[in-house]
Amino acid sequence: MVKKDRIENKTVHARHEDDNEKKLFRLRQTVNTMFFSYHLSRRAIARELDVSRTFVIRSPHLKKNLYVQEVEHETVDVYRQGRVALKKKGYTIKAIVLDGRPGVRQIFSDIPVQMCHFHQKQIITRYLTNNPKLEAGIELKKLTKTLCETNEDDFVSAIHSWYNTWSLFLKERTIYQVTGRRHLYPTAMKSAHSV
Repeated sequence: MVKKDRIENKTVHARHEDDNEKKLFRLRQTVNTMFFSYHLSRRAIARELDVSRTFVIRSPHLKKNLYVQEVEHETVDVYRQGRVALKKKGYTIKAIVLDGRPGVRQIFSDIPVQMCHFHQKQIITRYLTNNPKLEAGIELKKLTKTLCETNEDDFVSAIHSWYNTWSLFLKERTIYQVTGRRHLYPTAMKSAHSV
């Protein structure tokens, strides 16, 4: 486990900086440095440092942040509070791009919701890895790279085509020799497709 005194010594200059932007940059830089030094997750390091997060609702058309709130954890309630705060300020939300956090879509069910392309790619990469070995995974990874350059209809059509091509493979079952239990073989790839 990370010794708390070592972490505090390295981050004390970041915590007491007057300029918030410099503070955030230095703290982020410190967390990344400790990530590589101590081989702990960034989340575990943030927990050790008792770091709060900044929740931001931004308008791309106005090019400004409409709502900024320091939060300990990003929860569904934080999104609800943000929506209420924007409504009180007189803003009308026409559409929203979310990171895919479960439960948040229900808060914005009355407006168009899109999942962030970056987060979609991250989730798919988590399931497939950066270098998939199986041909189906390689094709799905290539398809994922086109996500930002295609429109929705073309992308959905390409995903359906990929699924039709690999549907038998995705339904294959394997038997564990040790336990004798059956399971779906390419479970990660099947999960990546459902994103």
